[in-house]
Amino acid sequence: MITNIGRTLRAAAVTAVAGVALAAAPANAAAPVWETLPQLATGQGGSYILPFDAESAVGKTLRPLCGSCRVSERLYQKTGNSWRELTPPADAGIATLAGTANDDVWAIGRKDTSTGVFRVNHYDGTSWSGNLSPDTQKLELIAAKAVSRNSLWAVGNSRANGSPAVTHWNGTSWNTTTFDQIQGGLDGVDVRAENDIWAVGHRSAGGLANDRFQGLALHYDGTRWTEVPVPATAKVSTLLDSVRSSGPDDVWVAGHILDEKGLGTPSTGAYVLHWDGAAWTRRDVPGAASARSFAVYDGRVHLGVSGGKGPKLVRWTGAAWEAVGGVQAGLDGVSTLATTPDGALYLAGYSGFDTIFGGREYYLQRLGAPAAR
Repeated sequence: MITNIGRTLRAAAVTAVAGVALAAAPANAAAPVWETLPQLATGQGGSYILPFDAESAVGKTLRPLCGSCRVSERLYQKTGNSWRELTPPADAGIATLAGTANDDVWAIGRKDTSTGVFRVNHYDGTSWSGNLSPDTQKLELIAAKAVSRNSLWAVGNSRANGSPAVTHWNGTSWNTTTFDQIQGGLDGVDVRAENDIWAVGHRSAGGLANDRFQGLALHYDGTRWTEVPVPATAKVSTLLDSVRSSGPDDVWVAGHILDEKGLGTPSTGAYVLHWDGAAWTRRDVPGAASARSFAVYDGRVHLGVSGGKGPKLVRWTGAAWEAVGGVQAGLDGVSTLATTPDGALYLAGYSGFDTIFGGREYYLQRLGAPAAR
């Protein structure tokens, strides 16, 4: 299904916030006590974790291989305090994980980047499905969110014409929407309800030839998708990677900025915007190269960042970002933040650089529900 994008009737204003410093934590504030979780496997850390509750989760490891720049991904499942390897079909890709429980896990990706064939496989606790992809050749799915056992939303792009794409699995079939009047793609999705969904990514700014992009944000109200225009940033590319919505007037999006040469610019700060229902406001994190993952813990928005100098986990005070204490010392980045229904916060982070010879250390940590602290 192809639909037109309805643009907001009022232009989205933006307030730029430049040179915002991190807020200092209260002098008498005790650092939260984090629990260090066991690693997924001996000698392998977790580059991504999707927790379901205190006893169950899935996670994956990620290691580059020499020569062809291929990536080795392995999938693990947590039951209680132990992890076991969960082997998907030989032709499956596990770049993206989604699900609601240990017996409701989705693995999405492409096994071999040279073929470009995307695969979607589902695990029901006993066995894996065959490839369920709505279009193996034309549709790239980059991010996904499972709402229930019969509802999965995934976003990416259509390689048929280079346009953003959204697809929904209703338990038996897919319904795919492509936005053919846009050149670009979607890289993040958040589902607050079936009639309140945000998807973010990037769109071409002046044609594909100049290889420059600007942020793209779309909202679904249960009937149609509407573009909520994101303010352009002159002379650089802005790409949105993640989104978190707590309601129509409280939406956070984050990503990274590339300079005119296509290089990261950590001096500008991780690119963060907040939507209050009427306008976007810049809320960049100073000194960080990119912002990867949002979570709400104890009623406050938390954000994991990567690269640059400064803290790698911050939270919004209502006026500024402040560092969250107690996380693993020496983190170079946070790859995953997630909360579970009991209110606990999970963090997957890393330090060092991953090479074919090793060198990167991974960390899995958990901060208990506020009432349990």
